[in-house]
Amino acid sequence: MRILVTNDDGIEAAGLAALAAAAEGDGREVVVVAPSAESSGSASSLGVIRDRNRVTVSVPGVECFAGIEAYSVDAPPALGVRAACSSAFGWKPDLVVSGINPGFNTGRLVLHSGTVGAALTAASLDVCAAAFSTEAHSVLGLDTTSRVATSVIGGLVDAGLPPVAVNVNVPALPLPELRGLSFADPGPVSCDDVAFDFEGNSLALRRRRNPPPYDDRSDAGLVARGLISVTVLALPWRTDANAESRVVAAIERRWILASASCERVNTTSACRGARV
Repeated sequence: MRILVTNDDGIEAAGLAALAAAAEGDGREVVVVAPSAESSGSASSLGVIRDRNRVTVSVPGVECFAGIEAYSVDAPPALGVRAACSSAFGWKPDLVVSGINPGFNTGRLVLHSGTVGAALTAASLDVCAAAFSTEAHSVLGLDTTSRVATSVIGGLVDAGLPPVAVNVNVPALPLPELRGLSFADPGPVSCDDVAFDFEGNSLALRRRRNPPPYDDRSDAGLVARGLISVTVLALPWRTDANAESRVVAAIERRWILASASCERVNTTSACRGARV
């Protein structure tokens, strides 16, 4: 089984290395194909497409990924994913995972996320995919999300790797302190957002946090309450009607197993799975 790991923060991002390490194990082959520079907000963009246009591909130093095969692509993440899923590198992935993004991808802002856009691009080519995000600037968030990613990846494998795109947001809490894992749709308001100021002849962009309250049953609402939010994103084309239910059941089973293991190590029951 071959897993393609990508992101929208660039080949040197800490979250990319953390996700690549989490994807290893159980005989899986991991390959990294990521942008050479930050491409946040690129959604599913392929960049400028011209006939016979050339996109630079380089190989980063082996120390970056502890021996994992890696390629740096001078383009948004969706282009690298589309190229890999089209066998441009001589192979096609069985699963694509994207992230770990430093900043939640919740609400309708997922429409613009390069992290989520990479997963949607894979699904459009009939390859199963998942996007992972956590609190910005949080080493704890990266560590916890890496551990959650192993459960989600296992669940997708158990479900038979259907061509779906799953969006996962993990609070920056120690694993035992998570209140559970639940499934939700994107709400009308995202945790993180972008604001604009018109100054002279330019638009000044700035990141901002949308304060609670959020819709309790939305992805942002779950994250704010300390739960892992998982969304099987609706795709604008006909899909297997049973794929979502298989994915939901398989991820829940994996999380229950992970929670039981967590409880054996910790006296708290805070890591027990939950569904809203």
